[in-house]
Amino acid sequence: MLSDCYLKFQPQYYNGEISSYEALLRTTASNIEDYIDHIDDHAVFDLAVINQRSLLSHGEKIQLSINISISSLLDDAFVKACMIIFEHEKKVILELTRHDQTNDFDRIQQAIKDLKVQGVLFSLDDYGKGYVNSEMFLHLDIDYIKLDKKLIKQVDQSYIAYSLIKTTYDKIAKVLGKHVIVEGIETFEQLNLLKQFGDMTYQGFYFSEPLDIDKVKPTKSFSYKHKIDSKSFCNQLDQAIYNINRAQNPQAIKTAITRLIQLDNYNIIGVSPNIFDVYSEQRRINENYNELLEKRSSPHFLLVSSLISTCDALVIIRDSEGQTIYNNEKHIKYLGADLVKYTAEQACERFPDYSTCIELDKGLLSGDTCFMVSNESVETEHGKQRFKTYRQKITHFNKAFIICSVYEANDSINIDDLTGCYQRSYLESKHALNYQTLIFIDLDGFKVINDFYGHSKGDEVLRDFAKTMKYMLRDSDAVVRFGGDEFVLLLEGTSRLAVQQRIEIIRANIEAYFAVKQLQLSFSYGVVEIEGDINSALNKADKAMYEQKYARKG
Repeated sequence: MLSDCYLKFQPQYYNGEISSYEALLRTTASNIEDYIDHIDDHAVFDLAVINQRSLLSHGEKIQLSINISISSLLDDAFVKACMIIFEHEKKVILELTRHDQTNDFDRIQQAIKDLKVQGVLFSLDDYGKGYVNSEMFLHLDIDYIKLDKKLIKQVDQSYIAYSLIKTTYDKIAKVLGKHVIVEGIETFEQLNLLKQFGDMTYQGFYFSEPLDIDKVKPTKSFSYKHKIDSKSFCNQLDQAIYNINRAQNPQAIKTAITRLIQLDNYNIIGVSPNIFDVYSEQRRINENYNELLEKRSSPHFLLVSSLISTCDALVIIRDSEGQTIYNNEKHIKYLGADLVKYTAEQACERFPDYSTCIELDKGLLSGDTCFMVSNESVETEHGKQRFKTYRQKITHFNKAFIICSVYEANDSINIDDLTGCYQRSYLESKHALNYQTLIFIDLDGFKVINDFYGHSKGDEVLRDFAKTMKYMLRDSDAVVRFGGDEFVLLLEGTSRLAVQQRIEIIRANIEAYFAVKQLQLSFSYGVVEIEGDINSALNKADKAMYEQKYARKG
Protein backbone atom coordinates (compact mmCIF):
# COMPACT_ATOMS: atom_id res chain seq x y z
CA MET A 1 0.00 0.00 0.00
CA LEU A 2 2.89 2.36 0.72
CA SER A 3 5.09 1.19 -2.15
CA ASP A 4 4.95 4.61 -3.85
CA CYS A 5 5.28 6.53 -0.56
CA TYR A 6 7.98 7.55 1.88
CA LEU A 7 8.16 9.70 5.03
CA LYS A 8 9.89 12.97 5.79
CA PHE A 9 10.04 14.44 9.30
CA GLN A 10 9.56 18.16 10.00
CA PRO A 11 10.69 19.46 13.41
CA GLN A 12 8.27 21.36 15.64
CA TYR A 13 9.89 23.91 17.98
CA TYR A 14 8.82 24.94 21.46
CA ASN A 15 10.77 27.41 23.57
CA GLY A 16 13.65 27.34 21.07
CA GLU A 17 14.10 23.55 21.03
CA ILE A 18 12.68 20.63 19.03
CA SER A 19 9.70 19.24 20.92
CA SER A 20 8.42 16.79 18.30
CA TYR A 21 8.52 15.81 14.62
CA GLU A 22 5.58 15.61 12.22
CA ALA A 23 5.72 12.58 9.93
CA LEU A 24 4.93 13.91 6.44
CA LEU A 25 3.89 11.44 3.78
CA ARG A 26 5.41 11.95 0.34
CA THR A 27 4.80 10.08 -2.91
CA THR A 28 6.58 9.77 -6.22
CA ALA A 29 3.35 8.96 -8.05
CA SER A 30 1.35 12.23 -7.84
CA ASN A 31 0.45 15.18 -5.67
CA ILE A 32 0.13 13.87 -2.09
CA GLU A 33 -3.31 15.40 -1.49
CA ASP A 34 -4.68 13.86 -4.71
CA TYR A 35 -3.07 10.56 -3.73
CA ILE A 36 -4.79 10.56 -0.31
CA ASP A 37 -8.14 11.61 -1.80
CA HIS A 38 -8.17 8.47 -3.95
CA ILE A 39 -7.52 6.05 -1.06
CA ASP A 40 -10.42 3.61 -0.65
CA ASP A 41 -9.90 2.57 2.98
CA HIS A 42 -8.35 5.33 5.11
CA ALA A 43 -8.34 3.27 8.29
CA VAL A 44 -6.18 0.55 6.74
CA PHE A 45 -3.95 3.15 5.07
CA ASP A 46 -3.50 5.18 8.29
CA LEU A 47 -2.58 2.02 10.17
CA ALA A 48 0.09 1.25 7.58
CA VAL A 49 1.54 4.76 8.01
CA ILE A 50 1.52 4.41 11.81
CA ASN A 51 3.50 1.17 11.55
CA GLN A 52 6.23 3.02 9.64
CA ARG A 53 7.25 4.74 12.90
CA SER A 54 9.15 1.58 13.82
CA LEU A 55 11.80 2.58 11.25
CA LEU A 56 13.01 5.38 13.55
CA SER A 57 16.26 4.42 15.26
CA HIS A 58 15.35 6.34 18.46
CA GLY A 59 11.62 5.59 18.24
CA GLU A 60 10.87 5.44 21.95
CA LYS A 61 12.73 8.72 22.56
CA ILE A 62 11.04 10.77 19.84
CA GLN A 63 7.74 12.62 20.17
CA LEU A 64 6.11 11.91 16.80
CA SER A 65 3.00 13.42 15.21
CA ILE A 66 1.22 11.21 12.67
CA ASN A 67 -1.62 12.42 10.44
CA ILE A 68 -4.77 10.29 10.28
CA SER A 69 -8.18 10.86 8.76
CA ILE A 70 -10.68 11.66 11.51
CA SER A 71 -13.00 9.04 10.02
CA SER A 72 -10.48 6.30 10.91
CA LEU A 73 -11.54 6.70 14.54
CA LEU A 74 -14.96 5.39 13.52
CA ASP A 75 -13.39 2.07 12.50
CA ASP A 76 -13.40 -0.31 15.49
CA ALA A 77 -10.62 -2.46 14.01
CA PHE A 78 -8.41 0.63 13.62
CA VAL A 79 -8.98 1.74 17.23
CA LYS A 80 -8.33 -1.76 18.61
CA ALA A 81 -5.12 -2.07 16.58
CA CYS A 82 -3.93 1.31 17.89
CA MET A 83 -4.73 0.24 21.46
CA ILE A 84 -2.30 -2.65 21.03
CA ILE A 85 0.35 -0.67 19.12
CA PHE A 86 0.51 2.21 21.62
CA GLU A 87 0.20 0.14 24.79
CA HIS A 88 3.85 0.75 25.68
CA GLU A 89 4.47 4.01 23.77
CA LYS A 90 3.89 7.38 25.42
CA LYS A 91 5.24 9.83 22.82
CA VAL A 92 2.75 9.65 19.93
CA ILE A 93 0.41 12.41 18.73
CA LEU A 94 -2.34 11.57 16.26
CA GLU A 95 -3.18 14.61 14.13
CA LEU A 96 -6.80 14.52 12.98
CA THR A 97 -7.39 15.84 9.48
CA ARG A 98 -10.06 15.56 6.75
CA HIS A 99 -12.64 16.89 9.24
CA ASP A 100 -15.51 16.86 6.72
CA GLN A 101 -15.43 13.08 6.45
CA THR A 102 -17.67 12.64 9.51
CA ASN A 103 -19.90 14.53 11.92
CA ASP A 104 -20.28 11.66 14.40
CA PHE A 105 -19.00 13.65 17.36
CA ASP A 106 -19.89 11.13 20.08
CA ARG A 107 -18.15 8.12 18.50
CA ILE A 108 -15.04 10.17 17.75
CA GLN A 109 -14.94 11.38 21.36
CA GLN A 110 -15.26 7.81 22.66
CA ALA A 111 -12.40 6.60 20.44
CA ILE A 112 -10.21 9.44 21.69
CA LYS A 113 -11.08 8.59 25.28
CA ASP A 114 -10.15 4.92 24.74
CA LEU A 115 -6.81 5.71 23.11
CA LYS A 116 -5.90 8.33 25.71
CA VAL A 117 -5.87 5.54 28.29
CA GLN A 118 -2.84 4.21 26.36
CA GLY A 119 -1.12 7.62 26.56
CA VAL A 120 -1.89 8.75 23.00
CA LEU A 121 -2.15 12.54 22.53
CA PHE A 122 -4.36 14.21 19.91
CA SER A 123 -4.13 17.29 17.74
CA LEU A 124 -6.79 18.84 15.50
CA ASP A 125 -4.86 19.47 12.29
CA ASP A 126 -5.55 22.04 9.54
CA TYR A 127 -7.70 24.37 11.66
CA GLY A 128 -8.66 27.30 9.44
CA LYS A 129 -8.25 25.36 6.19
CA GLY A 130 -11.97 25.61 5.48
CA TYR A 131 -13.42 22.33 6.74
CA VAL A 132 -17.08 22.83 7.68
CA ASN A 133 -16.89 20.61 10.77
CA SER A 134 -13.72 22.09 12.31
CA GLU A 135 -15.56 24.28 14.84
CA MET A 136 -17.53 21.34 16.21
CA PHE A 137 -14.38 19.26 16.72
CA LEU A 138 -12.72 22.04 18.78
CA HIS A 139 -14.61 20.66 21.80
CA LEU A 140 -13.15 17.17 21.52
CA ASP A 141 -10.82 16.05 24.30
CA ILE A 142 -7.76 16.96 22.25
CA ASP A 143 -4.43 18.35 23.45
CA TYR A 144 -3.32 20.57 20.56
CA ILE A 145 -4.89 22.58 17.78
CA LYS A 146 -2.76 23.29 14.72
CA LEU A 147 -3.44 26.45 12.72
CA ASP A 148 -3.29 25.86 8.99
CA LYS A 149 -0.48 27.62 7.12
CA LYS A 150 -2.89 29.60 4.94
CA LEU A 151 -4.08 31.44 8.08
CA ILE A 152 -0.65 32.97 8.69
CA LYS A 153 0.40 33.49 5.08
CA GLN A 154 -0.53 37.19 5.15
CA VAL A 155 0.17 37.90 8.82
CA ASP A 156 3.10 40.19 7.99
CA GLN A 157 1.22 41.91 5.14
CA SER A 158 -2.22 42.63 6.58
CA TYR A 159 -3.38 43.88 9.99
CA ILE A 160 -6.73 42.15 9.34
CA ALA A 161 -4.94 38.80 8.96
CA TYR A 162 -2.95 39.53 12.13
CA SER A 163 -6.12 40.37 14.10
CA LEU A 164 -7.89 37.24 12.86
CA ILE A 165 -5.06 34.99 14.05
CA LYS A 166 -4.88 36.80 17.40
CA THR A 167 -8.61 36.29 17.96
CA THR A 168 -8.27 32.62 16.98
CA TYR A 169 -5.30 32.16 19.29
CA ASP A 170 -7.12 33.74 22.25
CA LYS A 171 -10.15 31.50 21.71
CA ILE A 172 -8.08 28.33 21.54
CA ALA A 173 -5.48 29.04 24.22
CA LYS A 174 -7.35 31.20 26.72
CA VAL A 175 -10.94 29.99 26.41
CA LEU A 176 -10.55 26.33 25.41
CA GLY A 177 -7.23 25.91 27.22
CA LYS A 178 -5.62 24.03 24.29
CA HIS A 179 -2.00 24.38 23.16
CA VAL A 180 -1.57 26.06 19.77
CA ILE A 181 0.76 24.78 17.03
CA VAL A 182 1.41 27.11 14.08
CA GLU A 183 2.67 25.61 10.83
CA GLY A 184 3.95 27.22 7.64
CA ILE A 185 6.28 29.82 9.20
CA GLU A 186 8.63 30.89 6.43
CA THR A 187 10.04 34.28 7.49
CA PHE A 188 11.46 36.00 10.55
CA GLU A 189 8.77 38.68 10.25
CA GLN A 190 5.99 36.08 10.56
CA LEU A 191 7.66 34.53 13.61
CA ASN A 192 8.18 37.92 15.25
CA LEU A 193 4.48 38.80 14.95
CA LEU A 194 3.23 35.40 16.10
CA LYS A 195 5.46 35.44 19.19
CA GLN A 196 3.49 38.39 20.53
CA PHE A 197 0.37 36.26 21.08
CA GLY A 198 1.85 33.99 23.77
CA ASP A 199 2.89 30.40 24.35
CA MET A 200 2.82 28.18 21.25
CA THR A 201 4.75 25.64 19.17
CA TYR A 202 6.22 26.62 15.77
CA GLN A 203 6.77 24.67 12.56
CA GLY A 204 7.88 25.70 9.08
CA PHE A 205 10.68 26.15 6.56
CA TYR A 206 12.02 29.14 8.53
CA PHE A 207 13.20 26.62 11.14
CA SER A 208 13.80 23.51 9.07
CA GLU A 209 12.78 21.70 5.92
CA PRO A 210 11.40 18.17 6.38
CA LEU A 211 14.28 15.85 7.26
CA ASP A 212 15.27 12.38 6.12
CA ILE A 213 14.73 9.63 8.66
CA ASP A 214 18.43 9.39 9.57
CA LYS A 215 18.49 13.06 10.63
CA VAL A 216 15.79 12.68 13.31
CA LYS A 217 17.13 13.05 16.87
CA PRO A 218 15.59 12.32 20.32
CA THR A 219 13.27 15.05 21.61
CA LYS A 220 12.70 16.59 25.04
CA SER A 221 9.45 16.62 26.98
CA PHE A 222 7.89 20.01 27.71
CA SER A 223 5.21 21.29 30.06
CA TYR A 224 2.96 23.71 28.20
CA LYS A 225 1.67 26.80 29.97
CA HIS A 226 -1.90 27.42 28.85
CA LYS A 227 -4.73 26.32 31.11
CA ILE A 228 -8.28 27.58 31.51
CA ASP A 229 -8.40 29.78 34.57
CA SER A 230 -11.95 28.95 35.64
CA LYS A 231 -11.45 30.81 38.92
CA SER A 232 -10.65 34.16 37.33
CA PHE A 233 -13.17 36.88 38.07
CA CYS A 234 -13.63 37.71 34.37
CA ASN A 235 -14.48 34.10 33.49
CA GLN A 236 -16.87 33.73 36.43
CA LEU A 237 -18.54 37.03 35.57
CA ASP A 238 -18.94 36.05 31.93
CA GLN A 239 -20.47 32.70 32.95
CA ALA A 240 -22.83 34.45 35.37
CA ILE A 241 -24.12 36.75 32.60
CA TYR A 242 -24.49 33.67 30.37
CA ASN A 243 -26.59 31.91 33.03
CA ILE A 244 -28.85 34.96 33.42
CA ASN A 245 -29.55 35.08 29.69
CA ARG A 246 -30.19 31.36 29.24
CA ALA A 247 -32.60 31.15 32.20
CA GLN A 248 -36.06 30.08 31.00
CA ASN A 249 -38.39 31.53 33.63
CA PRO A 250 -38.50 34.43 36.14
CA GLN A 251 -37.46 32.29 39.11
CA ALA A 252 -34.41 30.96 37.24
CA ILE A 253 -33.45 34.52 36.21
CA LYS A 254 -33.79 35.69 39.83
CA THR A 255 -31.61 32.80 41.07
CA ALA A 256 -28.92 33.62 38.46
CA ILE A 257 -29.00 37.33 39.38
CA THR A 258 -28.68 36.46 43.08
CA ARG A 259 -25.56 34.42 42.30
CA LEU A 260 -24.17 37.35 40.32
CA ILE A 261 -24.69 39.61 43.35
CA GLN A 262 -22.70 37.15 45.48
CA LEU A 263 -19.91 37.08 42.90
CA ASP A 264 -19.76 40.82 42.21
CA ASN A 265 -18.63 41.99 45.68
CA TYR A 266 -17.58 45.39 44.36
CA ASN A 267 -20.77 45.95 42.36
CA ILE A 268 -18.89 46.42 39.10
CA ILE A 269 -22.02 45.64 37.06
CA GLY A 270 -24.34 47.64 39.31
CA VAL A 271 -26.77 44.85 40.29
CA SER A 272 -29.66 45.79 42.53
CA PRO A 273 -30.15 43.50 45.57
CA ASN A 274 -33.88 44.36 45.54
CA ILE A 275 -35.21 42.66 42.41
CA PHE A 276 -38.85 43.49 41.62
CA ASP A 277 -38.99 43.10 37.85
CA VAL A 278 -36.52 40.35 36.90
CA TYR A 279 -36.82 41.01 33.14
CA SER A 280 -36.12 44.73 33.63
CA GLU A 281 -33.14 43.87 35.84
CA GLN A 282 -31.93 41.35 33.25
CA ARG A 283 -31.96 44.06 30.54
CA ARG A 284 -30.20 46.56 32.82
CA ILE A 285 -27.46 44.03 33.72
CA ASN A 286 -26.85 43.32 30.03
CA GLU A 287 -26.64 47.04 29.24
CA ASN A 288 -24.16 47.62 32.07
CA TYR A 289 -22.12 44.59 31.08
CA ASN A 290 -21.96 45.62 27.42
CA GLU A 291 -20.97 49.14 28.43
CA LEU A 292 -18.19 47.68 30.59
CA LEU A 293 -16.97 45.52 27.68
CA GLU A 294 -16.96 48.55 25.35
CA LYS A 295 -14.90 50.54 27.84
CA ARG A 296 -12.50 47.63 28.29
CA SER A 297 -11.89 47.57 24.53
CA SER A 298 -11.46 51.34 24.20
CA PRO A 299 -7.96 52.61 23.31
CA HIS A 300 -7.73 54.62 26.54
CA PHE A 301 -8.64 51.66 28.74
CA LEU A 302 -6.27 49.32 26.89
CA LEU A 303 -3.43 51.83 27.20
CA VAL A 304 -3.92 52.26 30.95
CA SER A 305 -4.27 48.50 31.43
CA SER A 306 -1.06 47.92 29.46
CA LEU A 307 0.82 50.60 31.41
CA ILE A 308 -0.08 49.07 34.76
CA SER A 309 0.41 45.49 33.62
CA THR A 310 3.88 45.94 32.12
CA CYS A 311 5.37 48.98 33.88
CA ASP A 312 8.73 48.94 35.70
CA ALA A 313 7.10 48.93 39.13
CA LEU A 314 5.66 45.99 41.04
CA VAL A 315 1.98 47.00 41.26
CA ILE A 316 -0.47 45.40 43.68
CA ILE A 317 -4.01 46.42 44.72
CA ARG A 318 -5.56 45.17 47.98
CA ASP A 319 -8.92 45.71 49.63
CA SER A 320 -9.43 46.83 53.23
CA GLU A 321 -9.19 43.21 54.45
CA GLY A 322 -5.73 42.71 52.92
CA GLN A 323 -7.06 40.55 50.06
CA THR A 324 -5.20 41.06 46.78
CA ILE A 325 -7.57 41.88 43.94
CA TYR A 326 -4.84 42.64 41.37
CA ASN A 327 -1.07 42.32 40.95
CA ASN A 328 0.75 42.99 37.71
CA GLU A 329 3.03 40.68 35.72
CA LYS A 330 6.23 41.99 37.29
CA HIS A 331 4.89 41.44 40.82
CA ILE A 332 3.75 37.90 39.96
CA LYS A 333 7.14 37.10 38.42
CA TYR A 334 9.03 38.49 41.42
CA LEU A 335 7.05 36.46 43.98
CA GLY A 336 6.59 33.43 41.76
CA ALA A 337 2.91 33.47 42.70
CA ASP A 338 -0.32 35.28 41.80
CA LEU A 339 -1.62 36.62 45.12
CA VAL A 340 -5.15 37.02 43.74
CA LYS A 341 -5.48 33.26 44.24
CA TYR A 342 -4.57 33.48 47.96
CA THR A 343 -6.50 34.71 50.98
CA ALA A 344 -4.68 37.32 53.09
CA GLU A 345 -3.92 34.62 55.69
CA GLN A 346 -2.52 32.23 53.08
CA ALA A 347 -0.34 34.99 51.60
CA CYS A 348 1.10 35.84 55.04
CA GLU A 349 1.75 32.16 55.71
CA ARG A 350 3.68 31.68 52.47
CA PHE A 351 5.42 35.10 52.53
CA PRO A 352 6.10 36.16 56.17
CA ASP A 353 7.07 39.72 55.14
CA TYR A 354 3.62 40.18 53.62
CA SER A 355 2.06 40.81 57.04
CA THR A 356 4.14 44.01 57.28
CA CYS A 357 2.63 45.21 54.00
CA ILE A 358 -0.90 44.67 55.32
CA GLU A 359 -0.10 46.51 58.59
CA LEU A 360 1.16 49.51 56.61
CA ASP A 361 -2.05 49.38 54.54
CA LYS A 362 -4.12 49.52 57.74
CA GLY A 363 -2.17 52.55 58.95
CA LEU A 364 -3.00 54.41 55.75
CA LEU A 365 -6.65 53.27 55.78
CA SER A 366 -7.20 54.51 59.33
CA GLY A 367 -5.37 57.83 58.85
CA ASP A 368 -6.44 61.14 57.37
CA THR A 369 -3.90 61.13 54.53
CA CYS A 370 -4.43 59.36 51.21
CA PHE A 371 -0.75 58.80 50.40
CA MET A 372 2.24 57.13 52.04
CA VAL A 373 5.88 56.46 51.05
CA SER A 374 7.90 53.78 52.86
CA ASN A 375 11.27 52.03 52.62
CA GLU A 376 10.99 48.27 53.04
CA SER A 377 13.48 45.37 53.09
CA VAL A 378 13.00 41.75 52.05
CA GLU A 379 15.37 38.86 52.82
CA THR A 380 16.13 36.78 49.71
CA GLU A 381 18.59 34.00 48.91
CA HIS A 382 20.94 36.66 47.50
CA GLY A 383 20.76 38.83 50.61
CA LYS A 384 18.63 41.77 51.62
CA GLN A 385 16.75 43.68 48.92
CA ARG A 386 15.55 47.21 49.58
CA PHE A 387 12.39 48.65 48.06
CA LYS A 388 10.67 52.04 47.99
CA THR A 389 6.90 51.66 48.15
CA TYR A 390 4.29 54.27 47.26
CA ARG A 391 0.79 53.63 48.71
CA GLN A 392 -2.39 55.43 47.72
CA LYS A 393 -5.83 55.04 49.28
CA ILE A 394 -8.83 55.18 46.92
CA THR A 395 -12.58 54.67 47.43
CA HIS A 396 -14.90 52.85 45.02
CA PHE A 397 -18.62 52.24 45.78
CA ASN A 398 -17.93 53.14 49.42
CA LYS A 399 -15.20 50.50 49.66
CA ALA A 400 -11.56 51.41 50.38
CA PHE A 401 -8.59 50.01 48.43
CA ILE A 402 -4.82 50.45 48.55
CA ILE A 403 -2.77 50.74 45.35
CA CYS A 404 0.94 49.99 45.93
CA SER A 405 3.74 50.77 43.46
CA VAL A 406 7.02 49.15 44.51
CA TYR A 407 10.46 50.03 43.08
CA GLU A 408 13.77 48.35 43.83
CA ALA A 409 15.82 50.96 45.66
CA ASN A 410 19.26 49.50 44.96
CA ASP A 411 18.82 48.40 41.35
CA SER A 412 21.83 49.65 39.36
CA ILE A 413 20.91 48.00 36.04
CA ASN A 414 21.35 50.25 33.02
CA ILE A 415 20.31 49.76 29.41
CA ASP A 416 22.59 50.40 26.44
CA ASP A 417 21.15 53.34 24.47
CA LEU A 418 22.20 52.02 21.06
CA THR A 419 21.12 48.36 21.19
CA GLY A 420 18.57 48.21 24.00
CA CYS A 421 20.60 45.38 25.62
CA TYR A 422 21.81 45.40 29.20
CA GLN A 423 25.02 47.30 29.80
CA ARG A 424 28.18 45.55 30.96
CA SER A 425 27.40 46.46 34.59
CA TYR A 426 24.58 43.90 34.50
CA LEU A 427 27.20 41.17 34.77
CA GLU A 428 28.19 42.57 38.17
CA SER A 429 24.63 42.54 39.52
CA LYS A 430 22.99 39.80 41.56
CA HIS A 431 20.65 39.07 38.63
CA ALA A 432 23.48 37.58 36.55
CA LEU A 433 23.96 34.80 39.13
CA ASN A 434 20.45 33.50 38.39
CA TYR A 435 21.72 32.05 35.09
CA GLN A 436 23.66 28.83 34.54
CA THR A 437 25.26 29.30 31.11
CA LEU A 438 27.28 32.18 29.61
CA ILE A 439 28.04 32.68 25.90
CA PHE A 440 30.64 35.24 24.79
CA ILE A 441 29.98 36.52 21.24
CA ASP A 442 32.18 38.55 18.89
CA LEU A 443 30.76 39.60 15.52
CA ASP A 444 32.52 38.41 12.37
CA GLY A 445 32.42 40.77 9.41
CA PHE A 446 31.30 43.82 11.37
CA LYS A 447 34.57 45.75 10.95
CA VAL A 448 34.34 45.46 7.15
CA ILE A 449 30.76 46.78 7.24
CA ASN A 450 31.69 49.60 9.60
CA ASP A 451 34.76 50.63 7.55
CA PHE A 452 33.07 50.39 4.15
CA TYR A 453 29.65 51.89 4.94
CA GLY A 454 30.56 54.15 7.87
CA HIS A 455 29.74 54.31 11.58
CA SER A 456 26.09 55.21 11.02
CA LYS A 457 25.54 51.97 9.11
CA GLY A 458 27.59 50.12 11.74
CA ASP A 459 25.30 51.40 14.50
CA GLU A 460 22.27 50.34 12.48
CA VAL A 461 23.71 46.82 12.09
CA LEU A 462 24.44 46.56 15.83
CA ARG A 463 20.86 47.56 16.64
CA ASP A 464 19.50 45.12 14.07
CA PHE A 465 21.71 42.29 15.36
CA ALA A 466 20.69 42.87 18.98
CA LYS A 467 16.97 43.02 18.12
CA THR A 468 17.15 39.88 15.98
CA MET A 469 19.14 38.00 18.62
CA LYS A 470 16.64 38.86 21.38
CA TYR A 471 13.70 37.69 19.27
CA MET A 472 15.37 34.31 18.74
CA LEU A 473 16.04 33.80 22.46
CA ARG A 474 13.60 33.00 25.25
CA ASP A 475 12.10 35.82 27.30
CA SER A 476 14.01 34.55 30.35
CA ASP A 477 17.41 34.88 28.60
CA ALA A 478 19.52 38.06 28.91
CA VAL A 479 21.56 39.86 26.21
CA VAL A 480 24.42 42.11 27.40
CA ARG A 481 26.42 44.45 25.19
CA PHE A 482 29.91 43.87 26.52
CA GLY A 483 31.53 46.55 24.36
CA GLY A 484 31.91 47.46 20.68
CA ASP A 485 30.69 44.46 18.69
CA GLU A 486 30.99 42.00 21.60
CA PHE A 487 27.95 40.59 23.36
CA VAL A 488 27.30 38.22 26.25
CA LEU A 489 24.29 35.90 26.44
CA LEU A 490 23.07 34.56 29.79
CA LEU A 491 20.89 31.45 29.57
CA GLU A 492 19.03 29.22 31.98
CA GLY A 493 19.98 25.52 31.87
CA THR A 494 23.34 23.79 31.65
CA SER A 495 22.94 21.23 28.85
CA ARG A 496 26.05 21.93 26.78
CA LEU A 497 24.78 19.97 23.78
CA ALA A 498 21.37 21.71 23.79
CA VAL A 499 22.99 25.16 24.05
CA GLN A 500 25.47 24.29 21.28
CA GLN A 501 22.69 23.16 18.96
CA ARG A 502 20.63 26.21 19.78
CA ILE A 503 23.40 28.75 19.18
CA GLU A 504 24.34 27.06 15.88
CA ILE A 505 20.74 27.45 14.67
CA ILE A 506 20.73 31.09 15.80
CA ARG A 507 24.02 31.77 13.99
CA ALA A 508 22.69 30.24 10.78
CA ASN A 509 19.54 32.38 11.06
CA ILE A 510 21.57 35.53 11.74
CA GLU A 511 23.73 34.87 8.67
CA ALA A 512 20.64 34.26 6.51
CA TYR A 513 18.89 37.35 7.89
CA PHE A 514 21.75 39.70 7.03
CA ALA A 515 22.44 37.95 3.71
CA VAL A 516 18.99 39.10 2.58
CA LYS A 517 20.22 42.64 3.33
CA GLN A 518 23.35 41.85 1.23
CA LEU A 519 25.60 42.00 4.28
CA GLN A 520 28.03 39.29 5.38
CA LEU A 521 27.67 39.15 9.15
CA SER A 522 28.18 36.22 11.50
CA PHE A 523 29.75 35.63 14.91
CA SER A 524 32.17 33.44 16.83
CA TYR A 525 31.28 32.29 20.32
CA GLY A 526 32.46 30.50 23.44
CA VAL A 527 30.11 28.61 25.79
CA VAL A 528 30.82 27.92 29.50
CA GLU A 529 28.88 27.09 32.68
CA ILE A 530 28.89 29.97 35.15
CA GLU A 531 29.38 27.90 38.31
CA GLY A 532 28.89 30.89 40.64
CA ASP A 533 31.73 33.07 39.29
CA ILE A 534 30.89 35.47 36.45
CA ASN A 535 34.44 36.82 35.96
CA SER A 536 35.93 33.34 35.67
CA ALA A 537 33.18 32.34 33.23
CA LEU A 538 33.82 35.47 31.14
CA ASN A 539 37.54 34.69 30.86
CA LYS A 540 36.92 31.06 29.84
CA ALA A 541 34.21 31.98 27.33
CA ASP A 542 36.37 34.76 25.85
CA LYS A 543 39.24 32.30 25.35
CA ALA A 544 36.93 29.70 23.77
CA MET A 545 35.45 32.35 21.49
CA TYR A 546 38.88 33.41 20.15
CA GLU A 547 39.86 29.77 19.59
CA GLN A 548 36.74 29.34 17.48
CA LYS A 549 37.32 32.63 15.63
CA TYR A 550 40.86 31.61 14.63
CA ALA A 551 39.64 28.16 13.59
CA ARG A 552 36.87 29.69 11.44
CA LYS A 553 39.34 32.06 9.78
CA GLY A 554 41.70 29.15 9.12
